[in-house]
Amino acid sequence: MKDEKTFNFFCDKLSEVYPMHDVDRELCYQYFEYFELPKNTLYEKQGEIPQYQNYILSGYMRKFYTDVDGNEVTVEINSEPRFVASYMSLMERKPATESLQTITDCKMLRIKRDDMDIVFEKGVSVKQYTIQLFQNIIEEKNKKAVELSTLTAEERYLKLLKETPQLLQNVPIQYIASLLGMKPESLSRIRKRLNK
Repeated sequence: MKDEKTFNFFCDKLSEVYPMHDVDRELCYQYFEYFELPKNTLYEKQGEIPQYQNYILSGYMRKFYTDVDGNEVTVEINSEPRFVASYMSLMERKPATESLQTITDCKMLRIKRDDMDIVFEKGVSVKQYTIQLFQNIIEEKNKKAVELSTLTAEERYLKLLKETPQLLQNVPIQYIASLLGMKPESLSRIRKRLNK
């Protein structure tokens, strides 16, 4: 039996971005499923076709890829409440260019790719919400690209610290360093200098 409180929370969060019609709430309740993942679970793998659109109710996940030298490069750290997936691969049904891994224990909702089409077709506002979501993702990627090319390593760290201070309590330093485009030892030096 599904937990109505969880689904109401989910729908209320979606409504903050784009107003949800009652039809969409019913469709979400019907097609999204609740599940849990333990810490350090490799949930989706680079090179495989993603099967789900995922929503983090609680916990932290990272999106990363492995480069040609075998190095893991973290491109996103996601925490609740938020959708997370290899979006273009999911929508186009192509092998993912990134992997998803839990950093902490996570409580999640997910919907199968085929069921997304049903919800888009029958729903009133979910499709509009998804369009808005993609626009936000593109803006975030553009913003990050600009920051990587215009801010110093220290400025990027200070900006992250100001905007999401909780990351430092929940995410290992090597993932934060990778997200900021630097080596862990470089970030350690910056933190040591700032703490003096």
